Amino acid sequence: MDHAELEHFLRRHNAIEVKQRLTRRNIEEFGGKELALPEGERVPRLPEHFFFSQGDYHISKHHRYAAMPEHTHAFIELNYMYSGRCRQTIGGSRVELTQGQICLLDTDVPHSISSLDEDDILINILMRKETLNAAFLTRLGIDGRLSDFLVNAQSPSAAHNRYLVFRSENCLNLHHTLASLMCEYYDPRDFSADMIGGYMVIVFTELMRVLKQDSAINGLPYTNRADLLGILQYLECNFQDCSLKELAAHFNFNPNYLGNLLKKSTGKTFGELVQEYRMAYAALLLTSSDRPIGEIAGECGYESLSFFHKKFAERYGLTPLLYRKKNKTT
Repeated sequence: MDHAELEHFLRRHNAIEVKQRLTRRNIEEFGGKELALPEGERVPRLPEHFFFSQGDYHISKHHRYAAMPEHTHAFIELNYMYSGRCRQTIGGSRVELTQGQICLLDTDVPHSISSLDEDDILINILMRKETLNAAFLTRLGIDGRLSDFLVNAQSPSAAHNRYLVFRSENCLNLHHTLASLMCEYYDPRDFSADMIGGYMVIVFTELMRVLKQDSAINGLPYTNRADLLGILQYLECNFQDCSLKELAAHFNFNPNYLGNLLKKSTGKTFGELVQEYRMAYAALLLTSSDRPIGEIAGECGYESLSFFHKKFAERYGLTPLLYRKKNKTT
């Protein structure tokens, strides 16, 4: 699929849009189960298991011609206004997106979308919180505002009531990247999952540029978390043999305080963050080199090969050997 074919694909009416065009009523995509109201809650909550069968991201065109009722969900959502305009209500605030603009929604934010007309093409990119892990965050640098938003989304103790509007209508590189991202998603080929992951890093980096140029930022109370991202970057470079005590000393923190800060801010303990970095590096070495598995385990900081096998299987659902065979790049 190329960009011209994508354009045709997105403007074509799908089966749900044909029905909604006639009835002007919202038709639920998953048999009426996705907008069920959980006991004790006032707003329907979209279940996560409907959306991530293809991996860490779910991309879909928002169905036109009917309003989407207020709802919440436990994943992060990026709304991209490919064409036209749309009106949303997010946490009680009215938000309008025009062509080329983006809205990033935190987890658990109640939001609804007004009916879209024929030229209004809204793309929903859904991301599991686990996808935006420490390794992903540290690749975005420590500029602050966007990183702060994503770190907040990871934290189980933070208030999840935020959204961020990007005035990205003139960012041509961003639009081209998003189009390429959708082509990979809708027409998958070899290594499409890797391409999609790479494109998402570029998307968020381009959004950092937009924020830097735009002083009118909607919906985002800023809190400086540069210290935390600096800590994560240090861990990324020293995960093989870094201890909590050493990390705390490097940043002049008490070890207990730092451990609590990491848990509160990322939802993961120090040990879990270290395992995350080690597993990501091990997966990279397995697929990009012919080095023995025992050597890779040692380089990633594991003295016990059996413990490495156990942790790797827990993370990826495969033994290191099977993972290498399935994902080898050369």
